[in-house]
Amino acid sequence: SKAWNLIKKGEASIVIGARSAVFSPMSNLGLIIVDEEHDNSYKQHEDMPAYHARNVAVMRGKMNGCTILLGSATPSMESYKNGENGKYILSVLQQRANQSFLPKVHIVNMKESWEKGFTHFSQLLLDKIKERLEKGEQTLLFLNRRGYHTSLICKQCSHIVKCPHCDISLTFHKERNILSCHLCTFETPPKRECPSCHSSEYLQYKGYGTEHIERTLHAIFPDVRTVRVDRDTTQKKESHERLFQEFRAGKADVLIGTQMIVKGLHFPNVTLVGVIQGDTSLHIPDFRSSEYAFQLLTQVAGRSGRSEIPGEVVIQTLLPDHPIIQLAAKQEFVSFYQKEITEREAFSYPPFSHLIKISFSGTSEDFTQEEGKKFRTELLKQLPTSCEVHPLVPSGHVKVQDRFRYFFLIKGTSVFPMTEAIEKTRQRANLHRKIRLFIDVDPLSTFF
Repeated sequence: SKAWNLIKKGEASIVIGARSAVFSPMSNLGLIIVDEEHDNSYKQHEDMPAYHARNVAVMRGKMNGCTILLGSATPSMESYKNGENGKYILSVLQQRANQSFLPKVHIVNMKESWEKGFTHFSQLLLDKIKERLEKGEQTLLFLNRRGYHTSLICKQCSHIVKCPHCDISLTFHKERNILSCHLCTFETPPKRECPSCHSSEYLQYKGYGTEHIERTLHAIFPDVRTVRVDRDTTQKKESHERLFQEFRAGKADVLIGTQMIVKGLHFPNVTLVGVIQGDTSLHIPDFRSSEYAFQLLTQVAGRSGRSEIPGEVVIQTLLPDHPIIQLAAKQEFVSFYQKEITEREAFSYPPFSHLIKISFSGTSEDFTQEEGKKFRTELLKQLPTSCEVHPLVPSGHVKVQDRFRYFFLIKGTSVFPMTEAIEKTRQRANLHRKIRLFIDVDPLSTFF
């Protein structure tokens, strides 16, 4: 490409890019900056090799003898541990930019709000939004689910309308009047009767996403101007930046979005952030779920009060006393780190060990499971006894795009003996050509 050639010729002194920019052919490299180093998007998880751009950057810096700067308000456990033990130099910023103060955080128990008839918005959040509308200040509302309704269920037989190609319920999108799968491209018109019992009277939509939040907000405040940022509204090229510019220019009162609106954005006139469902990430059965929840809540709360005007945050949750939510509300990263690192050490999870995730996918569920077990049995013969091998289990979404997915984890203190054993097993296990093998060293998720 044109950019690649400019870099190779030495005509570009600064390279700015996403994950793959770490491989830019710079000959006189002096500094690598990895901003928001905790961000999951630095990990390649769709194709092999499943590299982490931050780790590649650190290794490239070591090989080139150049400085690496990792930046984050909520560092990954691995990076902060490296800073704590002296592997990295830890530099801490003691105050926010522009001398602004941390926002005041309110935690709302939605059980009480539901009893009063409020489902999407607590009375407190509605009052705070109204205050901002009257003052001409802006609000940001965060919900990490897109669409209008998240599922369609038959109340008579309890059947959930799912994607025929994936193990996931279809999401209703009102603007396009379709049921859509968020794991593949499957779409279908809304069902008029239950596919299981053929009843037409008991089909009911459940759950809600960003599209529903926007409609509900307009019903409560008819004159409110909104901008919605999620995968549905940002499919066109540069639509991301256009929507953010509109909001920054004051053409909307409320910005509603998924995690796209969390990452390092600066909106000086935002003085209120509302988190619609503050405990969603905590329900994922993954050892990193607490870390992800803390990072997400802290990052989204950090969008409020970034200028001289004081900011507020309202976190709506069904778990108001959960320690992760309490620590995120106070933005106490060090306290969170100390709590989390103690638990990680007790169970020998990263950063006290390395995990390797071995995944298998195929069009036959039984055959995929069978081949996975065969590979695991052979691997046990090759691995050092110090390594721990977990059982073969179905992925969080066991079926995606008509392929069934199973995996198992290996845990050990050193990567090299494990990868060496895996390579020997690949040669000896003789996996069937219809089975896809995916090897992920230090995976970010042990569930999906």
